[in-house]
Amino acid sequence: MGYNYGAQKYDRVRELLKAVLKWTALVGIVCMFLFEVFPGAFIRLFGSDGDLYLEFAVRCLRIYLLLILFTCVQKVCAIFLQSIGRAQAAAPLAILRDLLLIVFSVLMPMAFGVTGIFWAAPIADVIALTITGAVMLKLWKELQGQKSGALTETRPVREAEGRIQPSRPGVIVTISREHGSAGKRIGQVLAGMLQVPCYYKEVTALAAQESGLAAEFISDINKNSPERLKELYMSTDIVQQAVIAQDKIIKRIADNGSCVIVGRAADYVLRENRDVVRIFIHAPKAYRIRKVMEMYGDTESEAKKNIEHSDAARSNYYLSITGRSWANSGNYDLAIDSSMGEQACAEVILDFLKKKGCALA
Repeated sequence: MGYNYGAQKYDRVRELLKAVLKWTALVGIVCMFLFEVFPGAFIRLFGSDGDLYLEFAVRCLRIYLLLILFTCVQKVCAIFLQSIGRAQAAAPLAILRDLLLIVFSVLMPMAFGVTGIFWAAPIADVIALTITGAVMLKLWKELQGQKSGALTETRPVREAEGRIQPSRPGVIVTISREHGSAGKRIGQVLAGMLQVPCYYKEVTALAAQESGLAAEFISDINKNSPERLKELYMSTDIVQQAVIAQDKIIKRIADNGSCVIVGRAADYVLRENRDVVRIFIHAPKAYRIRKVMEMYGDTESEAKKNIEHSDAARSNYYLSITGRSWANSGNYDLAIDSSMGEQACAEVILDFLKKKGCALA
């Protein structure tokens, strides 16, 4: 499910989800039938202390597992959400039924005596499945609105993005940057000065080829990394597939020769490469707000919000990948204020590379 979702094969995701729900429901129905019709057979597996014990245990089992079907379906929905990287929805739904069970296990006996605890499970199952159903219905409508392979139709991968460019041995410059600091443009200018390739979207395009996932999905990983539950999101199988594919491509690009790589925690991925120089581009917030307004046509309030969201997402992604602070200048060889201008900033970096004795030609 996770792989097909990441590859934007939404028709297959829908078919898989329907199949899983169908077979989960079938297993749940069979179990529910067996527990209701033959409860004594299961109870005797754990021993029997007489008729009174058996009568009490049978009643307990029949009520407590009355809606085991709901339990099965609710749990598999939570697992599905985690498999496609929806950690913020998956985590609460995964524990929802159990939390409700605890609450009603305390409340029900207060009103109905000791046997009231039996009904805690069916009540928890009904509420949990109702909430889960609402979440899944919204997701299902979203999946129906998604067209498989939409990325290929709307933004084909350019030939230059789909291959590693020719280069020569020499310095590899990695650039991490605050949103709105023009770090991407500075990287492109610097690459032109050095006459080497610059990789930005090319990394995700090549990683998409490597993994079979959609370039758009890979590109949006750091943007979609939530502030809460980021570790759960980053640990999902589909996100890990994308991260591993990116790492392979970044190392392959570096093996090819001198280049500039923008973003994607490339400084950490290439931490053992002696030819790497790590740059961090920052700028005063007022400057960045103005640049975002110019580049994207945002209002001032929209620019502020987008900067905060993007920087937080990049920080979360970097922390998850490296265990380090993204904005800590100690993680880089040079931190530079880009408000001096893109060309001037690129020239400062070039001068820094020369003074370090890097191989530039």
